[in-house]
Amino acid sequence: MKLTQREQEKLMIVVADDLAKRRKDRGLKLNYPEAIALITYEIMEGLEMVKPWRS
Repeated sequence: MKLTQREQEKLMIVVADDLAKRRKDRGLKLNYPEAIALITYEIMEGLEMVKPWRS
């Protein structure tokens, strides 16, 4: 499967977010990259909700 650079970056954020959520659910503290992944994913999802408005 061939992914563009943008698609690869989005996939990495989704995977990091998933890992961070699982660690957080187990009661572990998140490290800096995991916290950033959670924040970034939430921002991306928020933008997806607004995207049809921008089109």
